[in-house]
Amino acid sequence: MAHPAGVDPRATLGPTSGIARRYWPVPLVRAIVAAIVALVTTFSLDHSSVLGLLVFGVFALAGGVLGGVFGASRLGDDHASRTLFVVQAAVSGIAAIVALALVFVAPSPPAYVYLVVAWAVITGLLELVAGVLGRARSVLARDWMTVGGITVLLGIAFLAVPPDFTTDFSGAQGVSGTMTTSIMAVGLFGAYAAILAAYLAIGAFTLKGERARTAAATLATTDERSAS
Repeated sequence: MAHPAGVDPRATLGPTSGIARRYWPVPLVRAIVAAIVALVTTFSLDHSSVLGLLVFGVFALAGGVLGGVFGASRLGDDHASRTLFVVQAAVSGIAAIVALALVFVAPSPPAYVYLVVAWAVITGLLELVAGVLGRARSVLARDWMTVGGITVLLGIAFLAVPPDFTTDFSGAQGVSGTMTTSIMAVGLFGAYAAILAAYLAIGAFTLKGERARTAAATLATTDERSAS
């Protein structure tokens, strides 16, 4: 994980070194949830709004609520970031409840699209703000800004999806079908989950490696002091 420009890595890791070492399981958990969602979406033949709402509800509940609360619990004395992630978890929890309720009440493509847009914009901005506020003091800030930005972009992309789009198509060898809003939106969410899973997994193992390097540097410093 790269350090913010102009910031001394040792200064960044000073009071927050424990946080950096404790935090690596958080992006890993989020990556696993996102990877499962991406796989389910990719290999499912049903790209209806019902599947979209179910997948999104589980993602918001497992990745958003669990990831937000789990992450906040490992941020130590960083009260500003903890507050932002707790609020993010609350928003994800509400979105998950609404999504799972809509499955039984009104599983329509517009409901799915607008719910994801609202969730993505709010939670993405919260994570983006956490990254911006913490960029001068935390090695976690850059990943927060990136994930927040990707999530906001998801909301913008969903806004471009017509809420009631339906068109028939035909391709080579007589293949034909119907493209709908739900098919486009579910596929788009699956692509987002795949990108998020890859990025968060890389971030998790980078943090884990940084923990090992910090421990080795501390041991080397101790040995030097002992030798002198």
